[in-house]
Amino acid sequence: MTTANVWVAVGSANPCKVEAVRSAFEDLYASAAPVQIHVTSHNAPSNVSDQPYGDAETKAGAVNRANAAWEAATISVPESINGLGKSTPDFSVGLEGGVEEAPTATAGIMAAARAGVGVSGGSINVAGESKAANVLWCMAWMAVRGSGSSTCTLAKAPDSPYEADADASDKPVWGFGRTGSFELPPEVAALVHGGMELGDADDKVFNRVKSKHGSGTVGILTKGMIDRSSYYVYALKLALVPWIRPELYIDV
Repeated sequence: MTTANVWVAVGSANPCKVEAVRSAFEDLYASAAPVQIHVTSHNAPSNVSDQPYGDAETKAGAVNRANAAWEAATISVPESINGLGKSTPDFSVGLEGGVEEAPTATAGIMAAARAGVGVSGGSINVAGESKAANVLWCMAWMAVRGSGSSTCTLAKAPDSPYEADADASDKPVWGFGRTGSFELPPEVAALVHGGMELGDADDKVFNRVKSKHGSGTVGILTKGMIDRSSYYVYALKLALVPWIRPELYIDV
């Protein structure tokens, strides 16, 4: 049986992100016919702030990285891809971490809980709600660019009726996923509010070096139960849903 080759261009050289992408795609194609996943990394600017704030800016950064990775891979096909007969990637992926302010109501509920005050019917009465000023949530967006081609949809669900047509490769298809979110420690949040990038704030508070290339903030806060790479994996798998159920997302 012929082995199918799937080329995934990642808009990052960060090993945590690259390995997360590799893991997600290997799981996606695990039940398909023999498939070889080829992951390449590319310098891909986000064209957003160094420290994105909120869903919109963070998601835009992920999309920009996915597009930039696609273009970089197409302009200069990596040596590892030579011989596969591919001039463009099957997929490109952008991963962008961001922070978001706690909505006023959410901040109030958190402050109430910490003050030992009950919340009933959405009514909150907490003195000193200003303590929420340094409340920031950490999250990340995944953006996956692909197509409706037979290669991209090779891992579709067994009961999917989708069949790629002749021009399916020319039709861009996007998938998105968002990680879970968690509250940053107030000391870290204060530094980020002051203009420091999260990775640098993490290094300063926890006395580490280049933590964003290692376990990340999530790693040290969870005592290694969730490292930065595994933190991305489930969101990446959710972003791949359009190629698992293409009949529901492509040409509808």
